[in-house]
Amino acid sequence: MNRDDIRSRLAEGERLLLDGATGSELQRRGVNVSKGVTADGGLGPWSATAMGDAPELVREVHEDYLREGADIITTNSFWTNRERLGMVGLADKMEEYTHLAAEIACEARDGLNPQAYVAGSMAPPGWGDLAKEFSDQSSVLAAGGVDIILLEYVGSVADCVEAVCAVSGTGLPIFLGLKHVTLEGTNSDGESFEQLADGLEGYSVDAILPMCSRPEAISASLPKLRAAVDGPVGAYANIGYNQASGRPDFPKRQWHVIETDDYPPERYAEFARDWLEMGAQIIGGCCATGPEHIAAIRPVVKGAEVVEV
Repeated sequence: MNRDDIRSRLAEGERLLLDGATGSELQRRGVNVSKGVTADGGLGPWSATAMGDAPELVREVHEDYLREGADIITTNSFWTNRERLGMVGLADKMEEYTHLAAEIACEARDGLNPQAYVAGSMAPPGWGDLAKEFSDQSSVLAAGGVDIILLEYVGSVADCVEAVCAVSGTGLPIFLGLKHVTLEGTNSDGESFEQLADGLEGYSVDAILPMCSRPEAISASLPKLRAAVDGPVGAYANIGYNQASGRPDFPKRQWHVIETDDYPPERYAEFARDWLEMGAQIIGGCCATGPEHIAAIRPVVKGAEVVEV
């Protein structure tokens, strides 16, 4: 199936609907995403182990987002790198789990909406060799058939540059997800988006999206990001997924608790409307959002007029 070129669609000002959360949605559906928690409370490989424990539920999550109209779905490969999987003795499963994540997402897409795109997700391991992990994982995702490389949960300018450089060899479009942007309109390290733009000069990045941040922080950051970069921008927010009190005791208690009362779908749609007015072209949901949130923002994103870029 020949899909329309996503770069061309973005260049023409089209707005695209990204899916919602995968990891928290798997938790909501009963999957243990709290394996490998450290003695000091650090999170393990999170939803990566679902590729071995619950691949059919991963498929169901993708299919539910596609049914709600998502133009882009995200592989469950956020932390299928060796470092994170190694926390539970599964470092040798990196290629298998990463490829399976791509395969399942592509099959779900092909079955429900062949014109949709699959974004191959990866996040920094937290330690070790970021460049090697990203290079290796992106190669597996590309071989698995993804359409986009989605670098998620990246913080500093230096990490953004290293991550983009590591995956550029795939030749695929690159989306960069900036974690924990602030109410002051900076990245998580307090650096400006002008510094980010300067650092990425000469590299090909097809879209930059603040993510895993509260909606208010994204609203504070998007105008500054839009002013600093020339290419497409987007957003996908964390609406209530935080560390629980007490150690995980599955199934009674997981590492994260899901609390979304402050951001029901209707309110999230209002933020989406604001982000579109700020110039966002790609909008979806991060932690704690579900198919109901994507359903709520679909008419906002897809019913809006084409923007000028």
